[in-house]
Amino acid sequence: MLLLPVLLLLCGPLQAEPYKGFPRGHALVSAAEVKSMLDKPASKPVVLGAVKSASWLLEHIPGALHTPRNAYTGQAGMAVNRERFQDFARSLGIDNDSTVVVYDERYDAARLWWLFHLYGKPDVRVLDGGLDAWKDAGYYVERGPGRATAKPGNFVAAPALSGWTAYVADVDRGSLDAATHVWDARGPAEWDGTARIGGLPAGRIAGAQFIGWRDFRKSADGRPSEFRSAAEISALLAQAGFEPGHDHIFYCHSGVRAATPLFALYLMGYPVERLHLYDGSWIEWSRRTAE
Repeated sequence: MLLLPVLLLLCGPLQAEPYKGFPRGHALVSAAEVKSMLDKPASKPVVLGAVKSASWLLEHIPGALHTPRNAYTGQAGMAVNRERFQDFARSLGIDNDSTVVVYDERYDAARLWWLFHLYGKPDVRVLDGGLDAWKDAGYYVERGPGRATAKPGNFVAAPALSGWTAYVADVDRGSLDAATHVWDARGPAEWDGTARIGGLPAGRIAGAQFIGWRDFRKSADGRPSEFRSAAEISALLAQAGFEPGHDHIFYCHSGVRAATPLFALYLMGYPVERLHLYDGSWIEWSRRTAE
């Protein structure tokens, strides 16, 4: 009976195993953890559903707020500026000290997580497996438009995190720098040029390497589900040639899917200053090269 107190005195408090073995596993939460957070009488998280409107009306997590992509992106799907993002966050009742949980049904949660970090809001978690994980756990879902925000929040957006966003010049320099890797996170058909989206030219950025966003997630019935474990992702990264000491720029079609591998590397403990999302992605790059 005295052994545990003695160990605590010698070693300090026992630390829980990081979620799925990720060094930054706090950023990824299970459905059970979100349910526990919501069941607490106080300090409930702000839960955001980054899903399409039709899906939201059909079913969503009770008490969540709808955040469709067009609410936090601007022209060509790129990130809104600091002022607009602050207004967006405040309209959801988000305060500086709020805990935010984001869920999706495809890949939008990682993108919204990236935006919060861009503007200085680190206490944001992604629901592992999204809405399907919540339903698979047997938890209740609501239908209809959902609740309105009780009152505006006081969140103050910080200046954009330096280097978190990559630009054309960064990609150009990266193609000449052996310590910088540009990664195409789209699907295989977009990578090899057999598929086109939105009427844009087929192709890829010269010198880029391929790492599909789906590689970081498991799948269920053809849909992306929970993130793979740290051990599985570590093996994937080693095979692809990722190095923590190098810079990694991710792009896709509009900068949304590219947030998934960036988020995975964040979970794996990669230095934040080495992770970059090319926000303009193929939309901007293909138009630039076509001029």
